[in-house]
Amino acid sequence: MCKTLPMASLEINPLPSAPFGVLVSGWEPAEPLAHESKQKITEALHQHRLLVFRGQPQPTDEDLVRFVESFGDPIKGSEWFRNAGALPEILPVTNIRGKNGQRLGVLVSGWEPAEPLAHESKQKITEALHQHRLLVFRGQPQPTDEDLVRFVESFGDPIKGSEWFRNAGALPEILPVTNIRGKNGQRLGVEGATDLEWHADYSYAATPGKTSFLNAVELPPEPPRTYFTDMYEAYATLDPKLQSRLTNLRATHSIADYMAEPDKDFAAKVERDEAAGIDRPDIPEAEHPVVVHHPDTGDAILYVSRGITRRIVGMERDESSALLKELHFHATRPEHVYGHDWQVGDLVMFDTLGTMHRRDAWDPSKSRLMRQLSTACII
Repeated sequence: MCKTLPMASLEINPLPSAPFGVLVSGWEPAEPLAHESKQKITEALHQHRLLVFRGQPQPTDEDLVRFVESFGDPIKGSEWFRNAGALPEILPVTNIRGKNGQRLGVLVSGWEPAEPLAHESKQKITEALHQHRLLVFRGQPQPTDEDLVRFVESFGDPIKGSEWFRNAGALPEILPVTNIRGKNGQRLGVEGATDLEWHADYSYAATPGKTSFLNAVELPPEPPRTYFTDMYEAYATLDPKLQSRLTNLRATHSIADYMAEPDKDFAAKVERDEAAGIDRPDIPEAEHPVVVHHPDTGDAILYVSRGITRRIVGMERDESSALLKELHFHATRPEHVYGHDWQVGDLVMFDTLGTMHRRDAWDPSKSRLMRQLSTACII
């Protein structure tokens, strides 16, 4: 058993239930490492073999390289693996793929939720989203509801989806996704703790989701993963003959059957609102092209999902089902899928027009609360 070691502002404690290694807290990535701290970290490493730094703000790439350089000359391994970016000392280890199938993963740090988003920051985020499809904001303070809506409004008009799902609070732009229940057992949001099928947010609306934002507020001890797949890549890798076949096809999108499932308890929400004299809009249904183009970039997207797309318009049901099944299995091949492991405070911003996502189930006795928002677009 090792003792707690004071290290300037750092603390070192034992790793619970580990045969070796220690937990380090108090590191400030943005600050140069003091000589005394470097010495004590080196001594701790020699003694314990493994140090886990946890609880600090997410370091920038520059912070990380500067910290590593305190202990020696970094190997530029990303050049060997042909993944070198601006800092070849950093080797990205990820299964996320970007345009043309290249492996890319984007972690964003330094966002201040309480501050209005500067124009330059908005531009950089937008460019990164177009290139990488998915951005993980980590290490920032948990945004308030107002912070979150203001941030989303920087990128477009938010969909007031919580009105359709009859969970609208003071800010209907925020849809709570949770298995937590309130007084008398009433649902406080959409979904239980079951798995959620592949889908694109609000594809059942005439003006569907363009960009989505998912924020982890409360997680169970073993959080369910959320998986994402790139539908630009899915379209680009189809056989050219199949691409031609899809050109003029349209499909219907609906969640009516899903919302009618007994465990969704949607009828009870309708009765509750009617009894209170609250008028809510009906959940819409929509028809969209099977291949759409992003309104900003013009890039082609395969726009169907197993969770929401119901049928190819004008096609016999058996033929439609066979085609949708073929497209689904092509789009969700394991090598094209990224599984996100959540941490409380994570905000995942993703191109929901050009991706699909799904979620694992979890222990329903454990609470999970997420805040979901999307901007709308015309396709």
